[in-house]
Amino acid sequence: MARRIERTIRFDSTASRAKNAFVLVYDLEGFSRFFNQPDVQDYVPKFINRVQEAIGIALFGGSPYWEPEGEIYEPLLAPIHEKFLGDGALFVWTPPKGEKTFSEDFAVRICNRLWNVKNFFPQILRKCADDVPVLELPQRIRFGVARGTVYELTRTRSNKKEYIGFCINLASRLQKYCPDLGFIASARIGLPEATLEKHGYTRVVASKLRGFPKEIVIVDKKEFERLDEAVRSELFESL
Repeated sequence: MARRIERTIRFDSTASRAKNAFVLVYDLEGFSRFFNQPDVQDYVPKFINRVQEAIGIALFGGSPYWEPEGEIYEPLLAPIHEKFLGDGALFVWTPPKGEKTFSEDFAVRICNRLWNVKNFFPQILRKCADDVPVLELPQRIRFGVARGTVYELTRTRSNKKEYIGFCINLASRLQKYCPDLGFIASARIGLPEATLEKHGYTRVVASKLRGFPKEIVIVDKKEFERLDEAVRSELFESL
């Protein structure tokens, strides 16, 4: 029997109450070029699975083979929503049961782990070579992280959920704002200055982020200082 396809996606008429959320969006730079190679249909799922495996280790625990120290990651708070976006993915968290916000420990761990995935992405690509014998793999992964209010939408005649909110848009725009920085988080995630300094981050102003003028963001201090001066002047301002 043929599967019935609805003409349009429809949602229940009322969204959920506003929920405090922590949001991650990642994107694979150069995915379209990779996808347009011959016979790539044999390799795209394998490549995506390798990348998702690395993201899964960072979020859900395990051994991050890409790091030289060999640390074992403990599981983080589980997200309430995960969505594949074609050349990346979206993750949404809400606070633990009984809590109104996220702990500083959660925020700093997720930032550190994602930064390490970005920083050691060539090692992840080397593991991809075992089952993805394609030369032009996406060479970089970019992360955008934000926090704010989301609303839950329920599909009509289904229990499938979707989420909307400014922080989702913000995370998406942060990950592509400055291609030379593979990790940018909104300062709205709430890490204090002392914690940022301890872990090698700094706060600057993203001055041309579409829809979010003068957004204070968190970047890796050394990576930011290595940016070309013209790029820094064009896209960022000091606090």
